Amino acid sequence: MSNLDPFGTAPSDITLSRRQAIKTLALACGLGLASSSLQALAALGLPRDMSRSSKTLLSDAELTLVRTIGELIIPTTDTPGAIAAGVHDFINHFASSCATPAEQKQLQRSLARAASAAQSRHQQPFLALSQAQQLALLTHMELAQQEFNAQDRSDFKYLKGLVLLGYYTSEVGATQELRYDAVPGGFKGEVKFSKVGKAWSLIPLP
Repeated sequence: MSNLDPFGTAPSDITLSRRQAIKTLALACGLGLASSSLQALAALGLPRDMSRSSKTLLSDAELTLVRTIGELIIPTTDTPGAIAAGVHDFINHFASSCATPAEQKQLQRSLARAASAAQSRHQQPFLALSQAQQLALLTHMELAQQEFNAQDRSDFKYLKGLVLLGYYTSEVGATQELRYDAVPGGFKGEVKFSKVGKAWSLIPLP
């Protein structure tokens, strides 16, 4: 069974299953990723420590901005937030290894817009703003209000979708925020949510 996994599944079937699961989750996160990006992400898989990846699209300043915005979108509460899940490293990995040139441009454009808006509004870098100011800026960007337009809203939606995708495909998101069972048991057609407490993860962990 050298060409099969322990459950007798051919590698091509595993990739197909992962790609379909990622596609389903990406759509749920509001991401309309190119088929080539989905295929690359499913086939490439995720390294255990993406922070050590030598391949990068984002500059140090952009990566720090992604890290901050990610934590604003999914903050640490009773479960770990985006930083603990390494979402910023996932986004950098995805952007440099899987995204199309158009998707790369959209990501970097959203970061540049957030940075320029912070300067025009408060004459300070985004990272120097208070959390309340950061949230207000991103809220207006998401709603295309004040100085933001429909393009800004679309770009921020893409960034937000990547944050969600990165979080819910991480071990933290899949096993602590969601429930995960690598080998699920028998099918139960009706289960009270109070007995489960969390939605189930769809993504096969690497």
